[in-house]
Amino acid sequence: MSIKEFYFVMTHFLDQLAFTESAELKVCGAYIDRREQLRMVQFLTTFRSDFKGLKDSILHRSPLLSVDSVVSELLAEKIRLQSYSKREFFFASNPFVLAVPSKSF
Repeated sequence: MSIKEFYFVMTHFLDQLAFTESAELKVCGAYIDRREQLRMVQFLTTFRSDFKGLKDSILHRSPLLSVDSVVSELLAEKIRLQSYSKREFFFASNPFVLAVPSKSF
């Protein structure tokens, strides 16, 4: 499952849970802010250790990012990790070195 797909599934599930909240909580700004922070933390904790550095960085920011911002950062990190692994594969699969004779001056 991709990051975006997981985000949409999780958001749908958490939105369904929000329907069970009392009317008083739904209008309390402090509660809504805290609920969104908890959603972001729950979302981040589901990712594998490849994202540990980014997860730690996000969790130590003040104020915490929105879940949408976290998704954007995770997607960028996924692309970076994929390009890094492709580069490692290229160098590991091509153990040849080009030798060029030097010119005498």
